[in-house]
Amino acid sequence: MNKLKFLLFPLGIFYLIITNIRNSLYDLDIFKSNSFNVPLVGVGNISSGGTGKTPFVEYLLNKYSKTFKTTLISRGYKRGSKGFQKANNLSSPHSIGDEPFQIFKKFENIQVAVDKNRVNAVSKILKDHPETNLVLLDDSFQHRKIRPKLNILLTTYSNPFFNDCILPVGSLRESKSSYQRADIVIVTKCPEKIDKTKSKSLKDQLNIKPHQTLFYTTISYNSRLKGDCQQDISSLKKQKIFLVTGIADSSKFVNFFKKNEINFDHYSFSDHHNYTQKGINKIENLGDNLVVTTEKDFQKIQFLERKNKWSYLEIEVKFLEKEDEFDNLFRKKISM
Repeated sequence: MNKLKFLLFPLGIFYLIITNIRNSLYDLDIFKSNSFNVPLVGVGNISSGGTGKTPFVEYLLNKYSKTFKTTLISRGYKRGSKGFQKANNLSSPHSIGDEPFQIFKKFENIQVAVDKNRVNAVSKILKDHPETNLVLLDDSFQHRKIRPKLNILLTTYSNPFFNDCILPVGSLRESKSSYQRADIVIVTKCPEKIDKTKSKSLKDQLNIKPHQTLFYTTISYNSRLKGDCQQDISSLKKQKIFLVTGIADSSKFVNFFKKNEINFDHYSFSDHHNYTQKGINKIENLGDNLVVTTEKDFQKIQFLERKNKWSYLEIEVKFLEKEDEFDNLFRKKISM
């Protein structure tokens, strides 16, 4: 433990005590959790970000929104508005948040709403859209005022929660033991192949309980650029490009370009970075290179003036195995 972590350790202990007390009050039913007649599916994590929630939510929407009248409810992190907001044609990343805006633009057959108070959001959606028969709750694992029928917990292959520490020493939002509230645990961002020894080791360390099911997923990037420039990345090998990212973990994105032998300079910002015209100009003044960013970043950048061409790559979640088992479990849980 370095000096800074040593100094922060007492704060971590205090934070752990507070979150444990809060969880105990919910577990003892002293603090009440609200449930609804419509199936609620929560997707979240214990860590503070970077587990791939948005790609996984999009996976669920791709798979189930054609069958179910679906609504996505998110907090709308770092948005400029307050209270309940339902996405419409006048919405922007500023008004509802970058990730909800991205999903709203991609899925025309669903409702998207943001509200820090998930109970209030579900109540309003069901009042305005009584036909709703599936609600996805994005980043809801700590929002215990609402009780999902199915609780899905994500943790990454490279930094599983059991190797992490509580905030502010590490990135955990609550005790490691909180994972037991999940019905499904998904290890995300796995390599495309995991040997059986590593798989068993992960399962043992995660300490999966009898009521839980474990799955492994990986992510892949579509090699076809979208945005200002639409071409295959294989055509970029003879030029130098700029990569710009404002996500919690850009390693997979960067490694994708390394693997494809693309020459690039990388400009990395913090998650949910607020892009400004001044910032865009500063990057473009470095050269007239093609700029490639993530889909989430492009949602905000597209509204700013650009002299360079800016493009993005879409991301996709894939199960390494047992996808049919996940589907059967998902449908069974929400029909109960």
